Amino acid sequence: MTSMEMSPMSAVLVTVVIPAYNAREYIAETLQSVIDQTHKALEIIVVDDGSTDDTASICRRFAAADPRIQLLSTENRGVAAARNTGIEASTADYIAFLDADDLWHHTYVERMLSALHPLPDDWGAVYALHRLVDSEGYCTKSGSSLSARDSILVRHLVFRFVGNGSGFMVRRAVIDKIGGYDPSYANQGIGGCEDFDFELRTAEHFKIEAVPLGLVGYRVHPAAMSTDRSRMARSLLAVTEQCVARNPKLPAFVISCAHASAHLYAFSKFAALREWRNAATSLKHIYQHSPPLAAAVIVKLVFSKAIRAASRVLAKARPVRQPKRKYCKKFEELDPLIPLVGGWSRFRTKALFRRLSEIDRCGGTFAATSKKECFEGRSLHSIGNDAIS
Repeated sequence: MTSMEMSPMSAVLVTVVIPAYNAREYIAETLQSVIDQTHKALEIIVVDDGSTDDTASICRRFAAADPRIQLLSTENRGVAAARNTGIEASTADYIAFLDADDLWHHTYVERMLSALHPLPDDWGAVYALHRLVDSEGYCTKSGSSLSARDSILVRHLVFRFVGNGSGFMVRRAVIDKIGGYDPSYANQGIGGCEDFDFELRTAEHFKIEAVPLGLVGYRVHPAAMSTDRSRMARSLLAVTEQCVARNPKLPAFVISCAHASAHLYAFSKFAALREWRNAATSLKHIYQHSPPLAAAVIVKLVFSKAIRAASRVLAKARPVRQPKRKYCKKFEELDPLIPLVGGWSRFRTKALFRRLSEIDRCGGTFAATSKKECFEGRSLHSIGNDAIS
């Protein structure tokens, strides 16, 4: 890629909004990943969301050394409100979001801006994919390789391409159109998927570009918001319901797929916590979409529990070994062009992806005069009744 010094976009200002709450373990590494960006025209806004540790003092130390960094302090109101505070203080035409424990590859902003800036104004955002990193910054797993571009509302509702709050950049026009992040989820005690809600609302009004590279290091650690499995499950279900309610013209097939996708995620979280009543409710929704899929979920649950039980027995009979890292490099040392893997599943099939792509190309809905054009003679009824393999 041509260096930013030679690019006409090198002077384009990008605001980076970083909400931070008790992030002292990781905020320095996160900030360094922003400082090291090849695109230097940055306005870096850290919003200390009422931290009780020394997050603010760490940020002040970085701000003293880099005038691009400014620290805003608020009472604790949740990540959505913190992001909105950063948005209100921003001045750039492009705004990127980064959580205080995640990492960016040093070319992240350059690649994202290069993808979005040349596009027409109806393209409102761009996203990148991620790799999972541990508390020490070592890559432990590849994120999903699946992505889509252009009008992606239907596909994103079912496939959730971004997967975290640190891989999304928007034009200011998006904020002017849809507002910021929705703090009502946190107010209801189900915060966690506000980033997904924001992405969906963006997709309802704008086309979205994709940079299908693992440019985000998504940190997995015990203190992360995502470790509250029950809250994350309830949050995702609520976001899905809100999107369906805002888009009443979505085909019944899409709504069924959206509910199945959300409840598959929720079931895994509820089952892990042995919240069996909630798990049973999610399984009912999965069954309504596809009885074979529900059966497969039960079989997988039984086998996984049997395997874990056997592993516990074997662990008592052999010495404990340190787990080996799948990758031996830290996130910043990895070539971003190394392919990501995975994403397809028994539910998220290539056939389903193609069908949802057709619906997205038709604007996410069907008019009586457009069914034949969109589906080349296939009826909506036949598509809705096709089994998911």
